[in-house]
Amino acid sequence: MHWKVLLNEAIDRARRGQPTEAITLFDQVLRLEPNYDKAYYNRGCAHDDLGNIDAAIADFSRALQLNGQYFNAYINRGNLYRQQGQFDYAIADFDCALQLQPTSAKAYGSRGLAYLEQNRYGTAITDFSQAIHHHPRFAKLYLWRGYAQLQMEHPRKAIKDFNEALSCDSTLADAYHSRGLAYVELGNFYQAIADMNQALELNPVMVEAYGNRGMLRHKLGDTKGALSDYKRVMTLVPLWQGYQADASPTLSGIAQSYEKTLALPLRMAELYNNRGTLRAELGDADGAISDYTMALELDPAKARTYNNRGLVCCQRGHYEAAIADFNAALERDPTYAAAYSNRGNARYQLGDAEAAIDDFSRALELDVNLAEAYLSRAQARAATQDAEGAVNDYQQAIQLRKQHCIVLA
Repeated sequence: MHWKVLLNEAIDRARRGQPTEAITLFDQVLRLEPNYDKAYYNRGCAHDDLGNIDAAIADFSRALQLNGQYFNAYINRGNLYRQQGQFDYAIADFDCALQLQPTSAKAYGSRGLAYLEQNRYGTAITDFSQAIHHHPRFAKLYLWRGYAQLQMEHPRKAIKDFNEALSCDSTLADAYHSRGLAYVELGNFYQAIADMNQALELNPVMVEAYGNRGMLRHKLGDTKGALSDYKRVMTLVPLWQGYQADASPTLSGIAQSYEKTLALPLRMAELYNNRGTLRAELGDADGAISDYTMALELDPAKARTYNNRGLVCCQRGHYEAAIADFNAALERDPTYAAAYSNRGNARYQLGDAEAAIDDFSRALELDVNLAEAYLSRAQARAATQDAEGAVNDYQQAIQLRKQHCIVLA
């Protein structure tokens, strides 16, 4: 069989979603015609479809050795380098592509994504703007530029871009979700929830939207709705050792590819922490401790979660366990004033007033406006017969509370 017939059959198999069979045929083509750049390029695409990234890069590289003008080989190899975090190589490929096609929206957009993933938001915006100039109806270009604007704390510019994205594609769930995040930045929580709702209508398995809507509902006092959203997140995202964010089909496109600040386990840790706080407010101490413990398994570096779990342990009268948690919080953040104050309370409950006073004093060195620490230290000083110190602390607490329009009971 002539190699051109094999090549056409291989390309057809790849287009029909049969990359393994296509690769077998491309191999045969290359045995017959070992220097045919198109066969290497298409085999690289088939390897990419199968997730064989190294093999795909090797094939695109060979295609480019044979044909240095192969625009799509530069684009595809650049995108694979970008996915692997090799941004210098990726940008070099996109630069070459732009030398070949200076008006290519695809090349500008791809390079913009590489800059975006490096948190080079201004440069990314410049590339996305160039891409939009050459392809003004490509919805995702507005989405990506809006995301960069949001990261630069320009929520109104971001909203404008998300609106443009939705005018090009009204089914773009990521644009609704991202616009909701921009409204959060502006303090418009109800509009933000409306956008999260719309995103979830379009994509009912968008984990990020459930998580963010849950946090907003919690903030607005909708405890039932918040718990429902947190539960939905836990249902959608299976947790197992070694779980990787980029393996999840449930994350939004932005979160999946372009948001590098938090890996999935860290985002899940935050959600467990938030649900734990909500459960603690509702009096479900066991549930709160369970959620805080899960959050710490996912992100053991979070001082705030240790502090939160310690508070619930205090409420249950488990002061030794609470102190262990406050110690862990302070190991991770030695400037955590509230953790010192909370540890002081636990120590006081165990009868160690002197150690408690030391903790309250350290808390107040770090935060002179911590009224609760003054109140607690007043109580501890009274227990050590320091009446004058107790009165002074109580007066300080009264002054701070008056400044915040709070009346002491």
